[in-house]
Amino acid sequence: MTVTSFSLRRRMLLGSVVAIVVATILAGIGIDAISGLAIRALELSEIEDEMRLLLGSIEVNASNQLTIDEGPQDPRFELPNGGLYWQVGRGGNVELRSQSLWDQGLPWLQATAAKGGGKVNDLVGPNGSQLLAVERSIVISTASGDQTVNALIALDNAQLSPVKWRFFYAMAPSLAVLMAALLGAVIAFLRYGFRPLDKLSVELLSLRSRPARKISGRYPDEIQPLIDNLNALIASREAQLIEARSRAGDLAHGLKTPLAVLEATARSLADSGQATAANAIRDEVWRMDAQVKRTLAEARASLAAAQLSGRVDTHAVLSKLVSTMQKLSRDKDMTFGLEAPQGIVIAMDESDFTNIAGNLLDNARKWGNSQARVRLMAQTASPVIVLSIEDDGPGLPPDAEKSFIERGKRLDETVRGTGFGLAIAKDIIEAYGGELHIARSGLGGLGVEVHLPKRLVVTDAGDDDPAAEGRPSA
Repeated sequence: MTVTSFSLRRRMLLGSVVAIVVATILAGIGIDAISGLAIRALELSEIEDEMRLLLGSIEVNASNQLTIDEGPQDPRFELPNGGLYWQVGRGGNVELRSQSLWDQGLPWLQATAAKGGGKVNDLVGPNGSQLLAVERSIVISTASGDQTVNALIALDNAQLSPVKWRFFYAMAPSLAVLMAALLGAVIAFLRYGFRPLDKLSVELLSLRSRPARKISGRYPDEIQPLIDNLNALIASREAQLIEARSRAGDLAHGLKTPLAVLEATARSLADSGQATAANAIRDEVWRMDAQVKRTLAEARASLAAAQLSGRVDTHAVLSKLVSTMQKLSRDKDMTFGLEAPQGIVIAMDESDFTNIAGNLLDNARKWGNSQARVRLMAQTASPVIVLSIEDDGPGLPPDAEKSFIERGKRLDETVRGTGFGLAIAKDIIEAYGGELHIARSGLGGLGVEVHLPKRLVVTDAGDDDPAAEGRPSA
């Protein structure tokens, strides 16, 4: 199954962009339609003006013929197919027409016979053109009686298109500016609206990278219940860690007495000449005591890592440990080299860091022949801090290295005094999100590298503010 990127911000932005573009297009269509109606209304007003001039100039002479005293003056009436036409007649017949019609006639719109009555409609004109026509009728009194005279003026719709396009060209930039303004407003709104979620993301990250106990700050009403539940979950998890550590401590203390009794029994058996049984009991007591110590170390490291409490001056701790190991290995005339820059302070429990480095150094002291080397590296481009400890001893056979790296296998299950310190160190390192790697060292013996995440580095080692403890570098 393919996993695709899911971003609520992008989905909302994309939806808003589509909605704004569609709304702008629909608004343009609507405005274009409204502008067409407005232009049509203006042209009808122009036609009505020409109609009043035409109706005012119609007369019936003594020969009962229609005459025009002075017709509409628009030059388009004088041009053949000029786009503006008029005709006058009685009884459905055309008796007078503009020069633009030549000898053609337009169909009447069946105007009502009432005085001033009329009709507006579209009709087909010369050469199949579409015309907007207005027809009116007047009653003229003559010697033979009242006569109804119809007058029609028509405008070619093609005359309206340039006006509509000019309006569209004037309107389009305004719509584009409006659309850009709306898109900018949406982007600003999304940034403002998602600001609480961005803040929440930073707060959640801070729970992992510094000793924060809860998500702080006030959030919108829609998000605040989630924040309250998260804080309750964090508090519950911390309480469970404390309880687990307490139970591990109780278990360790509860086993001390039975282990002491077994140790005393082993001594009694040895004194009575049962050395084999005594040694067997001592071995099992040692295994149980080692497992208790490991469980306690792991529980303490898990709690400390969850809280990222404490500050460790790595150079000072490593210097002290190297000095101690140098004294303990006087009988072997073994030398220890230290390469650790000053000023690297990390957010760890000091006893945990001492446990890691101490166990690895003690292992190098036990198995090294004449020298061991300790290096701490914190390169800017690297995402981890590397603590490297090497010796010139026999190292581990390839099968032993593989079994140690595999999950759930420990060297201390087979050989007393071999690998138990590495196992404790490995548990503590993993509790802090780090890794332990073992291989052949450059000195010929065992090489152990501890990779700790760089987020544990405290940016300001000289800050005495407790709230700054465990604050990671960016």
